[in-house]
Amino acid sequence: MDTAELKRYCIGLDVYKARNRILHLCPEITEPDIDITFRESPDRRFVVTDCTYDTQRRKVMLFATSKNPIRHLPSNYQENDFLRNFLMIFQHMDNRLAITLDNVHELFRPMDCPSSFLPVLADWFGVNLDTIGGETEIRRYLQYAIPLYRYRGTSLGIRAHLAIVSGIVPEIIEGSLPFGAMEILDGTDVDSHIFEPEESAGFFTVYFPVTVEEFDAGLVRRLSRIIQNEKPAHTKCYLCFKRQEKKPRDITILKDSTILDGETGIQF
Repeated sequence: MDTAELKRYCIGLDVYKARNRILHLCPEITEPDIDITFRESPDRRFVVTDCTYDTQRRKVMLFATSKNPIRHLPSNYQENDFLRNFLMIFQHMDNRLAITLDNVHELFRPMDCPSSFLPVLADWFGVNLDTIGGETEIRRYLQYAIPLYRYRGTSLGIRAHLAIVSGIVPEIIEGSLPFGAMEILDGTDVDSHIFEPEESAGFFTVYFPVTVEEFDAGLVRRLSRIIQNEKPAHTKCYLCFKRQEKKPRDITILKDSTILDGETGIQF
């Protein structure tokens, strides 16, 4: 991103929103890389009027409007340029605190809050970030964390949780196994079953309508951990994926007229 493109995205915005937009559009830029310079202006405060971007140092400078506290002094002091510039130093420090207070409500919006505040929101909701994924998935999950708590432990809640993390809505089949039961009975030394018979209760299958190759190994592990954490404690769950379609093999039919020759092979 160059300076011209940065100006197109930021000029006219509130300085808080402009800073968040820069962080979203340029992942290589962090909050300490963005400096703000306030210029005295009679217009609405904290509006970005200009910006520059040093591509080598990866430094962004935003120029925003601000009021000068000299306006509260008697008129005979307001023509003093030294006093005007001196008071702007303290106004700079006050502006940074004012920006935070003016936008404190934005901290509680997962889709708009700074990345550094996401772990705080996740801790409030008791969310394990290791099972969610990247920043986009974390923001999307925290956006729906409160309504998801109403359905925690239900099939609807597990489906929604897995869909947010994987991007694919799975199917939950209750009372079904992804394999058949095998029983050892009658005339054997063992009188038991290897797998739960089909009439058993307390288990369900989570089926993704895609092949496992479409997910990376880390995502599969996260999905498995989510299922184990969110399922009811008395149940068992199996995770399965769509099987790859097997290509039909070419079949050679040997008829009465087929001649087998060791040197030339098969003749028709």
